[in-house]
Amino acid sequence: MNIHILGAGSLGLLYAAKLAAAGNDVTLWCRSVQQAEKIGTEGISLEHTAGERTVVQPDRIETYPLSAFLARGGAEEADYLFLMLKQQGIEETAKQVLLPFGDAKRRLVCFQNGTGHMELLNRFLPAWELYAAITTEGAKRNGAASVLHAGHGTTTIGKLPQAEGSSGLEQEDESEIELVKQLNRAGFESFLSKEMEEMIYRKLLMNAVINPLTALWRVRNGELLASPQRVAIMRALYDEGKAVYKAGNIPFGSHLWEQIEQVCRSTSDNTSSMLKDVLEGRTTEAAWINGSIVRMGRRYRVATPHHELILQLIEGMTI
Repeated sequence: MNIHILGAGSLGLLYAAKLAAAGNDVTLWCRSVQQAEKIGTEGISLEHTAGERTVVQPDRIETYPLSAFLARGGAEEADYLFLMLKQQGIEETAKQVLLPFGDAKRRLVCFQNGTGHMELLNRFLPAWELYAAITTEGAKRNGAASVLHAGHGTTTIGKLPQAEGSSGLEQEDESEIELVKQLNRAGFESFLSKEMEEMIYRKLLMNAVINPLTALWRVRNGELLASPQRVAIMRALYDEGKAVYKAGNIPFGSHLWEQIEQVCRSTSDNTSSMLKDVLEGRTTEAAWINGSIVRMGRRYRVATPHHELILQLIEGMTI
């Protein structure tokens, strides 16, 4: 398939490398000219926790800066575009990069944490088919052209009814089935789902429990389970979020706490994106993760003191 990936952070590099290695035509759009040139010269180094390392050669991946997206036709030839930028960059990218093609037909798969981005993108891109993607893959960017696959997870993709004005009950078409097939061929355990709303809220609470605590304590995911005191704080955030969901009749399935523990174990060596943002002095996604829980709590009149405190602590770490 022809896949364009917007964003060359840890997940963007991981998916680009593995999809290209599996024989797909991959174009990677980078924020900086320097990164695009480096990947175009060196390819992508893909490292594994077992110590193995493979290099996806530069002739397997096309790379351009996002600033060239308009001039190069807006990925007209793509079967799918993967949006792998963080929440804080979505509105700017939608306005400056994607909006000129808002009336064209594109298929956009959105890998963002938190909530609200699908509705925003739907306003800017009314003719596009929008998909939500939930992944628990662990990745750590080691350099502009190097990524560590820090933990295997799953990738679930599906349309949201509110993003396309439909009932959400449509049958999968051949293109969607082929996309999941190619993801699995590339080594990503992947699925199509008609229950993406539930998946999004599961991932939201999972991120709200794991990511900010790794950032505050400066620890990797697996270290959250190292002491009863840490687990107790995780559980307090989880219980508070669960109370909000129940008050708002928000679906989140079953055994979510067990899945949170499992994700910590399966990505034990992973440095969360929020911790990396804090270490590098960047704005985090806390406003879209814990902030989403806080806003829903106000809407449904459920107190969220733990999430409010966590949000203030994280936002106070960057000036």
